[in-house]
Amino acid sequence: MTQFPQEVHERLRLYGERIKTARVRRRWSQASLAERIGVERRSVIRLERGDAGVASGVLLAALWVLGLWETTKAVADPAADQAGIFLEKQREPKRVGTKHRPELDF
Repeated sequence: MTQFPQEVHERLRLYGERIKTARVRRRWSQASLAERIGVERRSVIRLERGDAGVASGVLLAALWVLGLWETTKAVADPAADQAGIFLEKQREPKRVGTKHRPELDF
């Protein structure tokens, strides 16, 4: 098994379970889903097991074919990147200065 953090493996297993549930609800076989996304059945088996070696394209194609594409919109949304937003704000200048222009004094 690839040495990813345990949380990554758990999330992949969760995605696999959810894809399997969606496939079963549609009464599609693994072979049928594989054909629809253009991969071998073995890739679908691995995807549903949460195998970290499955290409992200297979995961995204499965979600698209299953009609779950919209669920991917929140992944890595910059608006949800609180740490990145904080760091970006830290790099902003503390003061925004302008040169004094006597002609604008009234």
